[in-house]
Amino acid sequence: MGAAVLLVRAALLPVWPIPQPVIYDEFSYLLQADTFAHGRLTNPPHPLWQFFESIYILQQPTYASKYPPGQGLAMAAGQRLAGNAWYGVWLSCGALAAALCWALQGWLPLRWALLGSVISLDLCLFSYWMNSYWGGAVAGIGGAMVVGAWARIVRGGQRRQAWIFGIGIVLLLLTRPFEGFLLAAPASMALWARLGRSQWQVWLPVASLLAMGLAWQGFYDFRVTGRFWRMPYQEYFAQYESVPPLTILPVQPNKVFRHFDLEFHDSGWTRKVNREARSWRLPAIRGKDLYTTLKTIFGSSTWVLVFAAIFPALLLSRRLRLPVILAGLMAGGSAIELVYYSHYAAPFAAVLLILLVEGLRRLNLLARRKTAGGRKFGKFAVATLCGGILVLTWTEHATDIYRHRTPEEIRSVIATRGPIEHDLLERRPGKHVIFVRYTGTEIPHQEWVYNASDIDGSDVIWAQDMGSQNGRLMSYYPARSFWLFEPDRDSRHLAPYPQP
Repeated sequence: MGAAVLLVRAALLPVWPIPQPVIYDEFSYLLQADTFAHGRLTNPPHPLWQFFESIYILQQPTYASKYPPGQGLAMAAGQRLAGNAWYGVWLSCGALAAALCWALQGWLPLRWALLGSVISLDLCLFSYWMNSYWGGAVAGIGGAMVVGAWARIVRGGQRRQAWIFGIGIVLLLLTRPFEGFLLAAPASMALWARLGRSQWQVWLPVASLLAMGLAWQGFYDFRVTGRFWRMPYQEYFAQYESVPPLTILPVQPNKVFRHFDLEFHDSGWTRKVNREARSWRLPAIRGKDLYTTLKTIFGSSTWVLVFAAIFPALLLSRRLRLPVILAGLMAGGSAIELVYYSHYAAPFAAVLLILLVEGLRRLNLLARRKTAGGRKFGKFAVATLCGGILVLTWTEHATDIYRHRTPEEIRSVIATRGPIEHDLLERRPGKHVIFVRYTGTEIPHQEWVYNASDIDGSDVIWAQDMGSQNGRLMSYYPARSFWLFEPDRDSRHLAPYPQP
């Protein structure tokens, strides 16, 4: 399964090329990957860092991403090995397919695990987890390792799988700490209830790996923020945000910003979604988010309907008690998050696939018992249902790829950011600075000011337009050409910036 994902996506590159980043999170992860790929955990702040302030990027006390390091490490591996961070995403999605297959085999008969793996191909190949830089795969691998190892330890007595269990917890810590905790803590408690504390062959590896993971995370936090106990996420919130990521936390007073985009994001979009998340509309909003999450992981709306129909029959199953509890915690945890995207549920991907396939297996048994045709008709009905959904889903994807209508190819105008740089260097070889002047926007997720980890070494630097203060940056870069970019008026045109 892992090899199939890697080979198929690589074969599609001529017609479905490497995606262009367009969302805040993607640029932040790309900065992190570029930093790691150059052998650094963080970067020193730029002397004129105020010109480079950007959403989800720390400028002080160091220049770094606000996110945990797991996704950035995977992308850095791709950048080092193949010259592009996306190949790290590609490799991690192949590993995700393998990890999901392995986890399913721990809970289901092999042929049913194979069916679940085939269903997961849509997630690993066609979703934005593969075709963007938002992440999802690394956290999904961690969740699959925890769930798959748990079944083997408890049911098969394979104590050596404790190492896999511990590695999975560390991956969750380094990617999605909150959602990872919602999975790892109950799984560990259930393991303790089954084994007790006397099973040192299990708890010693888990405790050792967790201690090393926490120590490494603390060291990373220290290098970025200067304090072992202060995550970059917390430092960024203290400097640039007033609305917390969890709605059970209080909203802070408005902050004062130097730039329009940062102020618009914090005072506009985040406060709007905060009002919705704390209102009576939350059940409908989060219900829609969870539907989108299930559709992303299963690959089809039809699978979501099948899952909704068969899930109640699984609630009283003792064998599936842990997956059912974990699915409930995923849904409950989403209710206190400010927003909820599909990759937030990445730690639970294996859990959801286990429940879906187990429901199909029980549907197969029910059809065999209650139909006149007996076993053959039951097998035919379930096979037809599964085969029909998979064929329709893959046909839709093939059509989108052929017509160049995949999601990232019809996304935001910011996908032109890379071509703008390329065209500028083609027309005017040399080094450049592009001042970005915002004149107002109704779209909160359009941000243009992002740079590599070595700002001074970049051929093209994107900077905030600070009006009369721009002369400071122009004096700092006397050998560069300067351009003015007003994306709200014309997202494709650069005008020469007037010399002072």
